[in-house]
Amino acid sequence: MKGACWTYDESLPGLLPWQTYVLAFTVGVFAIRFTVAGVAALLLLLVAEGVLRGRECRVPVLAVALCAVFGFAYATQRTPGLPDGMPGWMAARQAVVLEGTVDRAEPRPGRRLRVILDKVRADAGQGGEPLPGKMAWFIRNPDYVPLPGQRVRTVSRVVPVHGFGNPGLWDYRWYWRRQGVFWRAWPASREKPVWSARPESSLAGMRGRLRELVADHLPQTQGGAMVLALTTGDRSRLDMATMDATRGAGLAHTLALSGLHVGFVAAMGWGLAYLAGLLWPGLLLRVPRPKLAVLLAAPLVLAYAWLGQPSASLVRASVMFGFWGVLLLQGRGRVLMDGLFFALAAIVFVSPLSLFDLGLQMSLAAVAGIGLLYPFFRFLFATRRRGVGRVFSWAAGTLAVSVCATLAIMPLVSWYFGTFSPNLLLNLVWLPVLGLAIMPLGLLGALLTGFGWTARAAGLLLGLAARLADGLLWLLDAARSSGLTPVFAVLRPLWPEMLGFALLLVTAAVCLRSTRRVPALLAGLGFVLLVAPHVFVMAEDSRDRVGLTMLDVGLGQSLVVSLPGGRRWLVDAGGGSATYDLGEAVVGPSLALGRPPRLDGIFLSHPDVDHSHGLPYLIERFEVRALYTNGMLPRGLTGERLDRALPGSGVKVSALAAGDAVDLSSGARMAVLHPDAEFAGARANERSLVLRLEREGRALALLPGDVETSGIRAMLDRGADMAAEVLVLPHHGSRRSFDSDFYAGVRPKAVLCSNGFMNRYGFPDPGVVEAASAAGAGVYSTARNGRVVCSWDGGGGPLEVRPMRDPCQECPSDIEVRVEGESGPETE
Repeated sequence: MKGACWTYDESLPGLLPWQTYVLAFTVGVFAIRFTVAGVAALLLLLVAEGVLRGRECRVPVLAVALCAVFGFAYATQRTPGLPDGMPGWMAARQAVVLEGTVDRAEPRPGRRLRVILDKVRADAGQGGEPLPGKMAWFIRNPDYVPLPGQRVRTVSRVVPVHGFGNPGLWDYRWYWRRQGVFWRAWPASREKPVWSARPESSLAGMRGRLRELVADHLPQTQGGAMVLALTTGDRSRLDMATMDATRGAGLAHTLALSGLHVGFVAAMGWGLAYLAGLLWPGLLLRVPRPKLAVLLAAPLVLAYAWLGQPSASLVRASVMFGFWGVLLLQGRGRVLMDGLFFALAAIVFVSPLSLFDLGLQMSLAAVAGIGLLYPFFRFLFATRRRGVGRVFSWAAGTLAVSVCATLAIMPLVSWYFGTFSPNLLLNLVWLPVLGLAIMPLGLLGALLTGFGWTARAAGLLLGLAARLADGLLWLLDAARSSGLTPVFAVLRPLWPEMLGFALLLVTAAVCLRSTRRVPALLAGLGFVLLVAPHVFVMAEDSRDRVGLTMLDVGLGQSLVVSLPGGRRWLVDAGGGSATYDLGEAVVGPSLALGRPPRLDGIFLSHPDVDHSHGLPYLIERFEVRALYTNGMLPRGLTGERLDRALPGSGVKVSALAAGDAVDLSSGARMAVLHPDAEFAGARANERSLVLRLEREGRALALLPGDVETSGIRAMLDRGADMAAEVLVLPHHGSRRSFDSDFYAGVRPKAVLCSNGFMNRYGFPDPGVVEAASAAGAGVYSTARNGRVVCSWDGGGGPLEVRPMRDPCQECPSDIEVRVEGESGPETE
């Protein structure tokens, strides 16, 4: 260091003044979604500036603050506004004739295609009308992949983009809104879409033709699908088993084109430079090898970015490479960190909302982590040995880079996904084979497919790449079967912990790379930010309060019962499909936000998919003590996953019947009202567990699952006491579960309904809602209100209801209603 300034020194990558301004600008952009966290981050940046810079080098506080304000204003101005409401035909779920222009087509795993349409017109039989913004149109098993600029005419159903309303989770609506996409559509007719002429002569047409040629030359194996994804970005041939396997091993990022793959391509340029130096040593006297590597890699990176769709992540990674290349050609130091900041400034200026893209956040964190931590691992591979020693050094260097990147992105992975995959050793095999063999063979094969006289050679190269990829997948499967790729559910950190981790990481880097004393203020702030959220959560959990949370899981159900001391029980685990698991995407992350992934027990009302599909994930990843059912377990895909998860979980499975009760804790219990031993109904809905949450004789909530009128009449005929302050509508408000005597017997103050936005069944039935409202109860729906939290303070406190958004209409005056508001992280 020079004086007490952050210097332009390779040994200590401190921030130059302009880089501080860039960070302040990005903090302002983030503040449009996370205002409190953004203000806190800005204050920490100012504190770090004051501590780490000498007085004569400090940047003006007002200038930093103005950069943050400008970032906030700029991002706000660039955020697309939402359309006003929806047309009547859309609210009625009427199929319409759509016409639109293809903005981009994105092949997805499982032979799915997502087409983003622009300039969309919808004709509901009364003349076409334009729809503002763009539309995401989804097709299964497509036989045609369109090109940008093509027009399409199709019969489809359209709905507004709408996400799950759970704070702290991915905001699906915001993800699409920042791309200007406001509508979703699916084909509603067996008739195939009508496409305009394909622009074969354009660059997009050339890319599409090349993708088809590569696909034709590859074998119909998952290895072939992997090579197709790595060379062209087309992941449609990858099946969900492969995606699940790579995601479980922490390798899913290797199949989605990103900065990692641009790095592999850039390494090919370095390899060409090394080869050129061997063949023409005199060349290196004119052009040093680093500069030659940049010159040779640049066209390769540009061609790869063009071939890979191009995806936004590839474009951003290419921008980063471009700035690093320019700095190398200029002979500058601090190439990694300065290039990162130049790229960040350019990306944010062009597309400020891309800062909310998980891929960009991961790339920035990984590169920053490598820049800060990598020098500390040099002793592992700083050797001039040859042969085996050089191989060891190379392997150690690869592992060091992986460790640095993993440590840096760990908070992001934990925050977004609530999981941790400590499979670094697998990277020692997977990444080198991918980068040094599969991608070079695949890209060279893709190039040769464009010439008829080299088609045979292209097939050989692509086939070899596919066989190597199949070998990697075989190795991955063997490692999974041997239990060598564990995935752990972890506590999802709150935003103060994220800032604390970043502050401690910077503090450690400063201390280890300089002779100065530990900045006690920064270390102390980082420690407080890491610990304070847990103290707050412990204080909240120690309150004498019972809570019932209805998570927004769409057309399904998942309820969380929370008790003093942090004890939690789950009633149902949400639904999903073969390609989407609400247990993994919503229920698990909600439970792990700020708290350990632990449950005292789970009640499964009945085995229908919309209540049970998320259960296997929770059994696999969470610490669960007991599972209570109505005597029926799921079948099909959900049942197969559950059969694999239960044996090694230590979960005790018990069947319940009317008259049973499960003691929860703190004087609370779950009483079972249905089904009794003599109930003759055989269908799963009819035999749903009907549970009543009670505490010290007070009936708090009735949770009837999907019980229908036959089960309800059986309880009424037995004279069961069903009174409760909160009622969860049976069967999501279906008319088949309506009985006026049932509502008279419950006499609820608040009625909750778990259903999907504009679901195809029309739940909840208007007559059911009217009956519940007529009884004097306020009605809350996840489709309208998002997550709903009901709570009762100890000692006979009144019922308090907190919907995430829009309180119910005509809520009873004796219920305290508070709107939580929308906030939380989003991911893709």
